[in-house]
Amino acid sequence: MQEVKATDEELKRVYEDIPSSYDRANRFISFNQDVRWRADLVKTALKFCPNPLLVLDVASGKGELTYVFRKFSNAYTVMMDYSENMLKGAVIEGDRVQGSFDSLPFRDNSFDMVMSSFALHASDDVELVIREMDRVSRHLIAFIAMGKPDSPWKRAYVGFYLHYLMPYIAMLGGAKPQDYRYIYYIFRRLSTNLYYKTLFSRLLDIKVYREMALNLFYFVVAEKRER
Repeated sequence: MQEVKATDEELKRVYEDIPSSYDRANRFISFNQDVRWRADLVKTALKFCPNPLLVLDVASGKGELTYVFRKFSNAYTVMMDYSENMLKGAVIEGDRVQGSFDSLPFRDNSFDMVMSSFALHASDDVELVIREMDRVSRHLIAFIAMGKPDSPWKRAYVGFYLHYLMPYIAMLGGAKPQDYRYIYYIFRRLSTNLYYKTLFSRLLDIKVYREMALNLFYFVVAEKRER
């Protein structure tokens, strides 16, 4: 089954009351596509798990993915992040749990769906995080994260953008350039997308995998593999 796209009308509904504090960093690194991609992720996930009762937003930050998710579903959502300040500044009300994504503070099979957006690349061990997301999910795992293009010329291009251009584009939006340079250093230490795709296919039953924005991001919706 293919990815399900959010319609223009659905996106309009998301944008109509989007909080002013919605994270700008992901706007800049995703070429202003982050909200659309989150909506597409949610719609695709709900195609495979149409009636979830309990959903976990891993490394939720201020809850941007949860905000989008609630535009499409009435499922009970839990936001989990390592940063207490992020959780306190959440853009949406709801249950918030402080914890690390490489050691999720939940029992096995606690959630119908486990999701994450623009966060897994910050981990020192992506495999461990995926195993943890799989462990606490009863059915579905869905995520978007920054990767690294397999093509050398694309790696060079996006590396140049992240290092030399994005911090100053962020400055035009009122942000401090130095606050965005860390993204380039995360990008440098990442493995290539082929490595991650192989890893995900080994651990999960992949239903949708695609790469976006010159292969700088991967989009994954998967079911638990029967054991």
